[in-house]
Amino acid sequence: MSGRGKLTTALVLMALISTICYGQGPAPAKGPTNGIDAALMAKAKAGNPEAQFKVGTKYELGARVAKDATEAAAWYRKAADKNYAPAEHSLGVLYETGAGVAADYTAAAQWYRKAAEQGFAPAQFSLGLCYVHGKGVPQDFGQALAWYGKAAQQRNSDALLNLAFLYHNGQGVTKDEARSFELVRQAAEAGSADAEFQLGMDYYGGEQGLQPDNEQARKWLHRSAKQGDVAAQFNYAMLLKAQPAEVYFWLSVAAPHLTGETKTKTAELRTTAAARLSPAERAQIDQQVKAWRPVEEQP
Repeated sequence: MSGRGKLTTALVLMALISTICYGQGPAPAKGPTNGIDAALMAKAKAGNPEAQFKVGTKYELGARVAKDATEAAAWYRKAADKNYAPAEHSLGVLYETGAGVAADYTAAAQWYRKAAEQGFAPAQFSLGLCYVHGKGVPQDFGQALAWYGKAAQQRNSDALLNLAFLYHNGQGVTKDEARSFELVRQAAEAGSADAEFQLGMDYYGGEQGLQPDNEQARKWLHRSAKQGDVAAQFNYAMLLKAQPAEVYFWLSVAAPHLTGETKTKTAELRTTAAARLSPAERAQIDQQVKAWRPVEEQP
């Protein structure tokens, strides 16, 4: 799940040290190799909507073909015109971002609705987000609650986390901190890196009625860190002071995305951890850092 548009600061996130960071996205595309599979392209040209959607995705991501948002939009539209929900949603995303088509929030919301009404959870989440921000539709927290709820029933982690935000703030529903926390837990269990970070920090600080539990804190922060959450990487390292190799690794991964005092503190802690390693150990970890990429969301 891409997590596109999810509210990463939905709840008050505690941190051992405040971080100013930039999310780490997927590894950059390597560019064309030998083009789109001929069999797939043949199916797409014959009118198969699933194949058309897959071809559109390859053009959008630049997978085995030159990245081309306009071409992606054209293929998505072919499949969307056949009521293929994933393509309707992806076409909506392009209209929202203005990639390959002129930015148009109304068109984005319309395509999201088409897919959402077919029960496609990512589109239900996206439509809910439109209602929260009043983009392409009138702002309506009740509608947002309803569409998030439909997606949440399918364990869509973005919807679960943003539904927690509505309960936390009492938007479209009576404020309910206990319900909000339970939804954060469900979002974490469904694979949301933001929710995993939140839950890990709750266990660390003994928030939400929890007993402080460093083992649980490490578990959830590690899951979030592996998905590329920089704050989780930093805070996970802070809970591993007796493991210099792990501390050195995670601080090395996080460091390029930190700024200000946090970056300075990270450099100091990383140097301290490095001093406890042999040159060979540091070199090996440095190679691991260079090769490291975030994992896909794992429930």
